[in-house]
Amino acid sequence: MTTFPAAGDYYKAVQAPARAFTVPKLQAAEFVWDSLGPTLARGSSAVVFQAAVDGVPQALRCYIRNDASSRDRYSALGDYLARSDLSPYVSGTTWLDGAIRVNQATWPVLQMSWIDGRTLNEYVDFLVADANTAALATLATRWREMIALLQSSQFAHGDLQHGNVMVDQEGRLRLVDFDGVWIPQLAGQSPPTEFGHPNYQRPGPHEWGRWLDTFSALVIYTSLVALSKDPGLWLALYNSKNLLFSRGDFSAPFDSQVWKQLAALRDPQVTDLVRRLQECCDPGWVSDRSLAVMLEAPAPAPPPDPAESRWWERQPASSAARAEQPTQVLPRIPSSAQPGRQPQTPPGESAALPSPPPLSAPLGLAGTGPMPQLRQTMAPPGATWWSGPAQARTPVPPPPPAPPAPAGKLRSGQLAGAVSLGLGLVLLIVSAPHHVGFLVLIGLIAGAWGLWRLVTLSGKNRGQP
Repeated sequence: MTTFPAAGDYYKAVQAPARAFTVPKLQAAEFVWDSLGPTLARGSSAVVFQAAVDGVPQALRCYIRNDASSRDRYSALGDYLARSDLSPYVSGTTWLDGAIRVNQATWPVLQMSWIDGRTLNEYVDFLVADANTAALATLATRWREMIALLQSSQFAHGDLQHGNVMVDQEGRLRLVDFDGVWIPQLAGQSPPTEFGHPNYQRPGPHEWGRWLDTFSALVIYTSLVALSKDPGLWLALYNSKNLLFSRGDFSAPFDSQVWKQLAALRDPQVTDLVRRLQECCDPGWVSDRSLAVMLEAPAPAPPPDPAESRWWERQPASSAARAEQPTQVLPRIPSSAQPGRQPQTPPGESAALPSPPPLSAPLGLAGTGPMPQLRQTMAPPGATWWSGPAQARTPVPPPPPAPPAPAGKLRSGQLAGAVSLGLGLVLLIVSAPHHVGFLVLIGLIAGAWGLWRLVTLSGKNRGQP
């Protein structure tokens, strides 16, 4: 089996482009450096460098795994994109065989447009920091429009997750990393070895096909809609590797924190999306339709009999049984989602999203630090639509501050601390020259206790009126 170079091997090579690359335009490329060397982003299958190629910012993707992708896959994708207008969501790529020389061998390089923007989780973090619910709602709408266009064009990304979705400086959604893409030209080929980020994929087997993205698209859409209702959810559920949901949330009986928090919102739209998403977690569910069709279908109702709700204990349907089911006829896709047509801005929506901070600017502390403008309360027990009505969320008042200690007690305590510290110092001074170990030990203990007593009581003293 061919062993691809490690990320560090590529890092060393690109420091001398004229020697490392075999392609003339890459030999003359100007790489972006930080204080240590060429800037890079590392993923599970490749390392990406930023460079100016012929004066145009480009991303150069160098693979560290031999099973990640191939020339045939990206050649088919290039032909497909030449006939399908999916811009700006999907940009063209160029596969260059044997383009870089590392470890006495040549390896492929994937060249693509450099996107000056932020990943989806960073952009949401930026909006949450300002409690910008209007922009979060617009982002959810833009997401649904993009997915409608891609799925009506028979395009499946294969790994929709926060790190593969960018928001550029014009506030547009952009996709990156097409190693797991499905298009009609690839239908007869072997599926990729990986099926996406576990925090965005349903448990159980995956079927590589046209509707591969429906589940992960619904996860992201539900998260964005919920955040537009209450950005405070970000504080409780975001962990830098998700938006709101994690892998364990997709297994019944759905009693994890995210489901409780969403139920406590008591928002009809969120409740509808929650029911649809939980329905998709059924082991017998098959992704056989687009996100648009799923959201337009009647919402699943809570089962009247609690025993019937334990569908997760049923055995999944066999492949033969699924094959006998009639093929669903999909309704007409709205004109705004037809290939070649750019999504229309719904009435009342803003035409553009705020520009994210440039890559050179910090994002702030959303999700990691105190944000007093956000309110986040824990869901009360039993606040789930399948276990009864939830109580209205009431902010829990902070506990009252402890009453300050009496002034006389503080002064006597400080005096004791000062005496103990002084006694300890005297014992150390007297006993150290004579090497009296017992007195040295007592002096250390007395001095340490006296110092601790003075420090703690001085803090309490500052809190007195």
